[in-house]
Amino acid sequence: MFSSVGWGEILLLVIVGLVVIGPERLPRLIQDARAALFAARTAIDNAKQTLDNDFGSEFDEIRKPLSQVAQYSRLSPKTALTKALFDNDSAFLDDFDPKKIMAEGTEGEAQRKNQAPENNANVVERPKQNDPKDGPNYSGGVSWTDII
Repeated sequence: MFSSVGWGEILLLVIVGLVVIGPERLPRLIQDARAALFAARTAIDNAKQTLDNDFGSEFDEIRKPLSQVAQYSRLSPKTALTKALFDNDSAFLDDFDPKKIMAEGTEGEAQRKNQAPENNANVVERPKQNDPKDGPNYSGGVSWTDII
């Protein structure tokens, strides 16, 4: 309850209590505060007991779904999906694992290896296209070599 209150703060409260209240009334005030705390604890415990007796079964019905939600919140997203949708069978999601997909060779890679020519005799060269650099110069008489 007082985990954040250190011994220094407690000592300061006792000294302030001695100065403000006085040494003759301080013991009686401490007893009254202790009795009030005890009465509050007893009242809270009695209220809990009454609620458990009156609504215990209804609380149990509410606790079941809440405990399932809490259980799913502690799981990783992948584990929660496999548990909820696939009855803990994660084999379905393993097909979409990017690490496994990248580790295996793809069909396109294997197909390119099979269709690659053994020698370069069958390779046809690409026809030359007209390069605009070879055509007339439309720069207006200014080139980058003039600037640099």
